[in-house]
Amino acid sequence: MVARAFLLCSLMLLGSTLCSGAEPTLPVAPAVQRWQLGQEALRNGQPDEAIALYQQSLQLDANLNRNYLSLAAAYCAQGDDGRAVENLVRYVGKQPDHVAARAHLAEMLLRLHRPDAARQQFERCITDFQERPEIAGDKLIHCHSRLMELAADAEDDYGEHLHRGIGLYLLACQRATLPDPEGDLAVQGLLFRSAGELSAARGERPDEARPCWYLHKVWSQLGQQQPARRWLRTADDAATFTELTPAERQELRTARRPAVLAQTRK
Repeated sequence: MVARAFLLCSLMLLGSTLCSGAEPTLPVAPAVQRWQLGQEALRNGQPDEAIALYQQSLQLDANLNRNYLSLAAAYCAQGDDGRAVENLVRYVGKQPDHVAARAHLAEMLLRLHRPDAARQQFERCITDFQERPEIAGDKLIHCHSRLMELAADAEDDYGEHLHRGIGLYLLACQRATLPDPEGDLAVQGLLFRSAGELSAARGERPDEARPCWYLHKVWSQLGQQQPARRWLRTADDAATFTELTPAERQELRTARRPAVLAQTRK
């Protein structure tokens, strides 16, 4: 019940913010009017009436995609998680860059015991959050934690070690910015734990670039340039034929340039 209530409040908040930038002086289209009435009904605890209004809004304007997000909230209020997910899938399909909605979809799929679908959404969330570091923060750590749990349930040792290692690295970077970085979770200790997990992931799949790339980042953070350079070269060698997110691939290319120049000058 607590999880559903949280999701409902979050979905309602997301839906309410969609029209926050609208010009108040412009005439409101009939489809938007129906949607606004639906929002009011949902806030007043009348999900049945809200659903009818959202459906009317879609009949008037099939491209008013905010209705799918609001329908997801209304069905969630009714306790119908299946239909809530159906509409959230439609919304995210039409608004693929709305990462907050995608994150809620991933959580709902997890609640419905659909691990493969949830995994796909969490992975896409990571890709999206990496492109928007200003809002990533705890969200990236949360996504890696979820993927670690899913990997553990699936007995996927590589995925479990990889996502735990990345999560520990991100947590260490986050702690390094705090006034007391050596508190209960010391930065150096987190980084060494991260290196251990990433090395275990590398042992499971020696040809994958992703553990190597994050091992480069861990050893760089620790100020150990020799192992950092070695893992950078290894990641670069494996990158062509393995999976990296667009942001990771771009970071690798950027990091590799000075190393290549340094080797050329020797």
